[in-house]
Amino acid sequence: MVLHWIVYILTLALSIIFYTLYTYWFSWYLLVLILLLIPFDLLVSLPGMLTKRIILTAPGIIRQNDEAYVSFITLQSNPFPTRYIKTRLKSNCDGRRTRRRVVCSQERGSRREIEIDTSQSGVTVFEIKRFWIVSILCLFSMPSAIKSKASVLVLPPPAMPPHTFSLPRGDVMRPKPGGGFSEEHDLREYRKGDPLRSIHWKISAKHDSLIVREPIVPSPHSRLVQFIKWKDPRERDLILGRLLWVCDYLLKMDLQFYVRYDDDGPLAEISKRKDLEDYLYHVLGGTAETLNPPASLPAHFTWEFCVDASESS
Repeated sequence: MVLHWIVYILTLALSIIFYTLYTYWFSWYLLVLILLLIPFDLLVSLPGMLTKRIILTAPGIIRQNDEAYVSFITLQSNPFPTRYIKTRLKSNCDGRRTRRRVVCSQERGSRREIEIDTSQSGVTVFEIKRFWIVSILCLFSMPSAIKSKASVLVLPPPAMPPHTFSLPRGDVMRPKPGGGFSEEHDLREYRKGDPLRSIHWKISAKHDSLIVREPIVPSPHSRLVQFIKWKDPRERDLILGRLLWVCDYLLKMDLQFYVRYDDDGPLAEISKRKDLEDYLYHVLGGTAETLNPPASLPAHFTWEFCVDASESS
């Protein structure tokens, strides 16, 4: 914008010299026209400058080394034109802070995309706090405060750890305390006190003895998956990849479990993939203190699995 002002001042100076040397009407109109460019630029651009907004969007979760972009979307409530929008994009990943100047189109609904570095796992936070709307002739700019933030979680592909022999092969079912309805049930012989409605009459006729349906439910789980602290980004990628593989295995087996970062990290109960992703977002983003602890914990863990970077089987 400074360059445009230099050009304007030089043009104005030349028009004044021209008016001094050439006193006919044309030089006068030219001088007036150049002087009116300032109020014209401001008045025509001001409605658009007051109503333009910009928002920041990015995918929440990205696979490592995949192509992804953070987007700037221009919003406007009226058709008045401006020249362009400029802002400063701040990013923070592993304590490394960077700034980048971004110029966006002034057209409503336009999108400007900046590629995200997905070479390493972790959480990257993108943020813009202020943007400037530039007038048509680039003689004025209006600052506007805004708080738009987007966080991206980059996860490595799952990698099978070397020691998986201790992984459970399925859940242990037990009779439902107090009976009642359950989607799963087992068959056993009738015992005194069993309700008559639980008798399976067709199977009882085949076996010539009373057989009842007993509702069964999964046993209360007390499983823990713990992953240790890493020393460098390469080790972090390896540990997180193995952690994802183990957690995906347990979830495919419909096994709930707890996960913990190192010995003194926060605990979280995992019953679906999103629970794990939310937990990793807080741990990798340095906001683990905002995690809500599980409602109840077992007295002790009956099965534990430690994810590390060792190569021993």
